[in-house]
Amino acid sequence: MSTEVLSQLPRAPFVSMRPFRYGPRAILVDPVDSRAARLLDEHTAREHRVLVYGQSSTSLYVAAQMPMGDASYAVIRGLGLPVRLAQCSADDLTAAFERVYPAAAAASPSVDALAAPRRLRLGDLLRRSGKTAADTIADVLDVQAKSGGRLGWLLTSRNEVTYLDVAEALAEQRGLPLVDLLNGESGAAAIGSRMDASLFDLMPELFWRTHLAVPVGRSRLGLRIAMVDPDDSEAVQALEDAAGVPVRIAVTGYRDVVAALEERYQHEYTQRSVDDLLQRRPEDSARRTLSLSQKVGLGALGALLAAGLLGETLSTLTVVNAIFGVLYFWMLIHKMILLMRPTDKLLEIGITEEDLAALDPATLPTYTVLVPAYREAEVLPILTKALMELDYPKDRLDVKLLLEADDHETIASARAMRLPNYIEIVIVPPSQPKTKPKACNYGLSHARGEFLVIYDAEDIPERDQIKKAIAAFRKAPPTVSCIQAKLSYFNWDQNILTRWFTAEYAAWFDLLLPALHSASLPIPLGGTSNHFRVQALVDIGAWDPYNVAEDADLGIRLYKAGHQTLVMDSTTYEEANSEFVNWIRQRSRWVKGYIQTWFVHMRHPIRLYRELGPKGFLGFQLVVGGTPFPFLINPWYWLMTTLWFLSLWRSVPLIFPSWLYYLASINLFVGNFSFIFINMVGAARRGDWRLIKYEVAMPVYWSMMSVAAWKAMLQFLTRPFYWEKTQHGLLPQSVPGTASSSVPGSFP
Repeated sequence: MSTEVLSQLPRAPFVSMRPFRYGPRAILVDPVDSRAARLLDEHTAREHRVLVYGQSSTSLYVAAQMPMGDASYAVIRGLGLPVRLAQCSADDLTAAFERVYPAAAAASPSVDALAAPRRLRLGDLLRRSGKTAADTIADVLDVQAKSGGRLGWLLTSRNEVTYLDVAEALAEQRGLPLVDLLNGESGAAAIGSRMDASLFDLMPELFWRTHLAVPVGRSRLGLRIAMVDPDDSEAVQALEDAAGVPVRIAVTGYRDVVAALEERYQHEYTQRSVDDLLQRRPEDSARRTLSLSQKVGLGALGALLAAGLLGETLSTLTVVNAIFGVLYFWMLIHKMILLMRPTDKLLEIGITEEDLAALDPATLPTYTVLVPAYREAEVLPILTKALMELDYPKDRLDVKLLLEADDHETIASARAMRLPNYIEIVIVPPSQPKTKPKACNYGLSHARGEFLVIYDAEDIPERDQIKKAIAAFRKAPPTVSCIQAKLSYFNWDQNILTRWFTAEYAAWFDLLLPALHSASLPIPLGGTSNHFRVQALVDIGAWDPYNVAEDADLGIRLYKAGHQTLVMDSTTYEEANSEFVNWIRQRSRWVKGYIQTWFVHMRHPIRLYRELGPKGFLGFQLVVGGTPFPFLINPWYWLMTTLWFLSLWRSVPLIFPSWLYYLASINLFVGNFSFIFINMVGAARRGDWRLIKYEVAMPVYWSMMSVAAWKAMLQFLTRPFYWEKTQHGLLPQSVPGTASSSVPGSFP
């Protein structure tokens, strides 16, 4: 051994190799890492009284009986890595040798009882401790044989045991300490008192969340890590490389890790949910309502219009009228061309029974489900029932119920329910803006899945929708990062408003969105049932918390980043607004979001043209700009028509030169007929034949949309980020299933 090492020997610390009790459950822990100890064979270790009790990527931790001879020095030098030497008593070394080397342990009557639990299976330990019954274990093992998964996750997903029960059994099985971070009712306070927050800086937050591990302390024996999976050798190796000391593993429950990460990173999660997109791509954020150039342009346009009206009223009105008429006609023709494409090219990805049967259950990944809910206590039973009926391995469902911190009623209702363990309540801390996309961003910071879907609190997705999404992603090219399921309403026949609303959705999701994909145009997403690759979401900055139509905006940003969106042949049912005022709130928020999205992406029109390409740019104008535009200008034409027929203003014909008169007539008669016909076709494609007769009265619905659109425009100018809450649970019986809450042709 070198002179340098010899000089350290008098200062070598004394260590004990005796097992010790650790943690509130007093689990027996062996300080010797048996994997490291086997770097030396049993004969050499016993002969030279040397034991390797720990290992990092840069050093070996060796205990030896003093004094050491030259031969013992040579043994240590031959290990090949720098050695950190410690002194140990002869009795401790002998007992450690018996525990480490199986042959000696089998022959010795003084074998430590610590080794016995390691040979017991996890199910046997849980059964023996009385946490669950033998028939339950047998049933879950049968499920495991058919669909894969780990026993602990399978048991917790069925609420048979708690996460800490599994952790306790794993600790006993591995001979590791158990760390109960939650410590009963003390919650986060207990976590804060047990943990050194600075130790988290060893690795990024994503590491701790991915590996479900947290650091709980550091001592002369090494870094103490509490893990849900003590067999995660990749995490252990990475931590040893980062810390330069041995990692001492303890076991803890999943909820403990989640609470610890929330305690440490809550501020970071909140900041990320609000500012991530704003910091990474400020030009794509709706935080600023209008850019300086847009304010100047709109101001100049307004001044020009005012001057024209004062100086040449009729000429100015004729020019404005002509611009409106041409734009209206262009949108009509563009939409008709788009929807008249051959039906076999309307690329709606269909998933067959054969596709679903070909899915190997053992290969299904963890799937995150985000459910943002605010003041939705009355629909929680619908939500829970729908999620529990999903045909997907529950041990691989990662459901985040996102509740605002000030929504005490919904939080209390959720906590009072016996939610399955795979449904996790995530409290979104108070911050502005208080919007659904901000909550979704907060939930994304907690996501464990490779894929993610958004459901609203009142949604009822088809049972096999997530499996269909997996099959669709596997069939689609890797550039497909989003798959949109269709939306419809389970209370379609509650009143005339819900019938119109259902027809509108049928045309949107069954005709327009597939047609947009067929033409390789940007697809504005619906607000729910979007299935994503999580990494794609993270890469583009996720949702814009300042945009109240975050779904439409996200679809445009995905397209700009080179990602594709498909529409999937699967439907999610939700409750249609059946009350006029409530409906106005929802529709005005939707239109305001489209106005926001148009102005955000049109801050730099030339750049947008280059990013989207000619077709994409025109498609953006048609769908995003063209959605609120007709509703905003329709009252102008209604007013002109009314004045004309009532002869209250005889100058009306003067602002309609002959060519514009015929163009306006086409817009009026052909346009209205075409849009009514489109809604009829959408309903027919879904088999909703009973809706078709109500389409004749759709112009009344469009007049209501104009009311919502002008409210949206006023809010855009005065309260752009305000998220107007839509009330759900308006049905006399909130849980669907009665005769008045069924979708024709597809939902019982």
